[in-house]
Amino acid sequence: MLKVVLISFVILVGSYTASAQTEADRRLPDGSLSDRCSWFFDGDWGDCCIAHDKDYYAGGTKAMRKASDRRLRQCIEGKGHKYISKMMYLGVRIGGVGFLKLPFSWGFGKGRKPKAEPHIPVK
Repeated sequence: MLKVVLISFVILVGSYTASAQTEADRRLPDGSLSDRCSWFFDGDWGDCCIAHDKDYYAGGTKAMRKASDRRLRQCIEGKGHKYISKMMYLGVRIGGVGFLKLPFSWGFGKGRKPKAEPHIPVK
């Protein structure tokens, strides 16, 4: 019971943690922004999720995906979140498969065209 209370507390406190990433840090190759931790709250591990999104954007082999997912788990665990890192790892292993074609699936950036920079007229 104490474990459940502690995990709930970490989740609640973590969800209110301000993210220090700038817009430039979150920029993906097509100019769009990473949403940090898709379908999961952002804690102090937002930078881990952004790096993971950048890996997932391009896609690649199954081995590359597994390595990316492991890096995500290790990054979050390195910030002191052992249980959250395990939950995130399971989530990305199950929900990140490319054939689901979700906005965060492996290789989600394939075929995307770069966003045009806003046109500012010269006077």
